[in-house]
Amino acid sequence: KPCSKTFSTMQELVSHVTVEHVGGPEQSSHVCYWEECPREGKPFKAKYKLINHIRVHTGEKPFPCPFPGCGKVFARSENLKIHKRTHTGEKPFKCEFDGCERKFANSSDRKKHSHVHTSDKPYYCKIRGCDKSYTHPS
Repeated sequence: KPCSKTFSTMQELVSHVTVEHVGGPEQSSHVCYWEECPREGKPFKAKYKLINHIRVHTGEKPFPCPFPGCGKVFARSENLKIHKRTHTGEKPFKCEFDGCERKFANSSDRKKHSHVHTSDKPYYCKIRGCDKSYTHPS
Protein backbone atom coordinates (compact mmCIF):
# COMPACT_ATOMS: atom_id res chain seq x y z
CA LYS A 1 0.00 0.00 0.00
CA PRO A 2 1.33 3.47 -0.84
CA CYS A 3 2.66 5.36 2.17
CA SER A 4 4.17 8.81 2.45
CA LYS A 5 4.48 9.10 6.22
CA THR A 6 7.56 10.78 7.65
CA PHE A 7 9.21 10.20 11.00
CA SER A 8 11.60 12.19 13.17
CA THR A 9 13.63 9.21 14.38
CA MET A 10 15.01 6.05 12.84
CA GLN A 11 13.28 3.99 15.55
CA GLU A 12 9.86 5.43 14.66
CA LEU A 13 10.45 4.68 10.96
CA VAL A 14 11.65 1.13 11.66
CA SER A 15 8.73 0.46 13.99
CA HIS A 16 6.24 1.75 11.40
CA VAL A 17 7.74 -0.27 8.54
CA THR A 18 7.90 -3.43 10.67
CA VAL A 19 4.30 -3.20 11.89
CA GLU A 20 2.54 -1.69 8.87
CA HIS A 21 4.50 -2.96 5.90
CA VAL A 22 6.35 -6.14 6.90
CA GLY A 23 3.45 -7.43 8.96
CA GLY A 24 3.02 -10.12 11.57
CA PRO A 25 3.04 -13.90 11.20
CA GLU A 26 -0.11 -13.74 9.06
CA GLN A 27 1.83 -11.83 6.38
CA SER A 28 3.45 -14.44 4.17
CA SER A 29 4.34 -12.65 0.92
CA HIS A 30 7.69 -11.19 2.16
CA VAL A 31 7.67 -8.57 -0.60
CA CYS A 32 9.38 -5.19 -0.34
CA TYR A 33 6.97 -2.46 -1.41
CA TRP A 34 9.46 0.39 -1.02
CA GLU A 35 8.98 2.85 -3.86
CA GLU A 36 11.41 2.17 -6.72
CA CYS A 37 12.90 -0.90 -5.00
CA PRO A 38 15.04 -2.68 -7.61
CA ARG A 39 13.60 -6.06 -6.54
CA GLU A 40 10.36 -5.04 -8.30
CA GLY A 41 8.06 -7.16 -6.14
CA LYS A 42 10.22 -10.30 -6.09
CA PRO A 43 9.50 -11.94 -2.72
CA PHE A 44 12.02 -13.10 -0.15
CA LYS A 45 11.85 -16.68 1.08
CA ALA A 46 11.79 -15.62 4.74
CA LYS A 47 10.55 -12.65 6.75
CA TYR A 48 13.95 -12.00 8.36
CA LYS A 49 15.47 -11.59 4.89
CA LEU A 50 12.87 -8.93 4.06
CA ILE A 51 13.63 -7.15 7.35
CA ASN A 52 17.37 -7.21 6.56
CA HIS A 53 16.67 -5.94 3.03
CA ILE A 54 14.51 -3.02 4.18
CA ARG A 55 17.56 -1.70 6.05
CA VAL A 56 19.04 -0.93 2.61
CA HIS A 57 16.23 1.60 2.18
CA THR A 58 16.04 2.96 5.74
CA GLY A 59 19.77 3.05 6.44
CA GLU A 60 19.17 1.38 9.81
CA LYS A 61 22.29 -0.22 11.31
CA PRO A 62 21.23 -1.76 14.61
CA PHE A 63 24.39 -3.81 15.27
CA PRO A 64 27.23 -1.72 16.79
CA CYS A 65 30.74 -3.06 17.27
CA PRO A 66 31.25 -3.58 21.02
CA PHE A 67 35.01 -2.91 20.92
CA PRO A 68 35.89 0.41 22.59
CA GLY A 69 36.74 3.18 20.17
CA CYS A 70 35.73 1.27 17.04
CA GLY A 71 32.42 2.96 16.34
CA LYS A 72 31.45 0.81 13.35
CA VAL A 73 27.81 -0.20 12.98
CA PHE A 74 26.22 -2.81 10.75
CA ALA A 75 22.85 -3.55 9.18
CA ARG A 76 23.28 -7.31 9.59
CA SER A 77 24.43 -9.29 12.63
CA GLU A 78 26.46 -11.56 10.33
CA ASN A 79 28.50 -8.57 9.12
CA LEU A 80 29.21 -7.57 12.73
CA LYS A 81 30.30 -11.15 13.51
CA ILE A 82 32.78 -11.08 10.61
CA HIS A 83 33.99 -7.57 11.52
CA LYS A 84 34.71 -8.56 15.15
CA ARG A 85 37.43 -10.85 13.82
CA THR A 86 39.46 -7.76 12.86
CA HIS A 87 39.72 -7.09 16.61
CA THR A 88 40.13 -10.67 17.86
CA GLY A 89 42.41 -11.96 15.11
CA GLU A 90 40.22 -15.04 14.73
CA LYS A 91 40.73 -16.76 11.36
CA PRO A 92 38.41 -19.77 11.16
CA PHE A 93 38.67 -20.31 7.38
CA LYS A 94 41.66 -22.53 6.58
CA CYS A 95 42.95 -22.81 3.02
CA GLU A 96 41.61 -26.06 1.57
CA PHE A 97 44.74 -26.72 -0.50
CA ASP A 98 46.83 -29.61 0.93
CA GLY A 99 49.99 -28.33 2.57
CA CYS A 100 48.90 -24.70 2.80
CA GLU A 101 48.49 -23.43 6.34
CA ARG A 102 47.02 -20.00 5.53
CA LYS A 103 43.89 -19.02 7.47
CA PHE A 104 41.40 -16.23 6.85
CA ALA A 105 38.83 -14.21 8.77
CA ASN A 106 36.16 -14.81 6.12
CA SER A 107 35.38 -17.18 3.27
CA SER A 108 35.69 -14.44 0.62
CA ASP A 109 39.34 -13.81 1.46
CA ARG A 110 39.99 -17.56 1.42
CA LYS A 111 38.42 -17.84 -2.04
CA LYS A 112 40.55 -14.95 -3.36
CA HIS A 113 43.66 -16.69 -1.96
CA SER A 114 42.78 -20.07 -3.50
CA HIS A 115 43.72 -18.81 -6.97
CA VAL A 116 47.42 -18.86 -6.02
CA HIS A 117 47.24 -22.67 -5.99
CA THR A 118 45.77 -22.99 -9.49
CA SER A 119 46.36 -21.57 -12.93
CA ASP A 120 42.99 -19.82 -12.56
CA LYS A 121 43.36 -16.10 -13.29
CA PRO A 122 39.86 -14.63 -13.03
CA TYR A 123 40.88 -10.94 -12.99
CA TYR A 124 41.41 -9.37 -16.41
CA CYS A 125 43.16 -6.13 -17.35
CA LYS A 126 40.54 -3.56 -18.31
CA ILE A 127 42.72 -1.70 -20.81
CA ARG A 128 41.47 -2.18 -24.37
CA GLY A 129 43.72 -4.48 -26.35
CA CYS A 130 45.41 -5.98 -23.27
CA ASP A 131 44.68 -9.65 -22.67
CA LYS A 132 46.60 -10.16 -19.42
CA SER A 133 44.89 -11.81 -16.47
CA TYR A 134 45.82 -12.15 -12.81
CA THR A 135 45.15 -14.25 -9.73
CA HIS A 136 44.33 -11.15 -7.61
CA PRO A 137 42.46 -7.91 -8.32
CA SER A 138 44.70 -4.86 -8.63
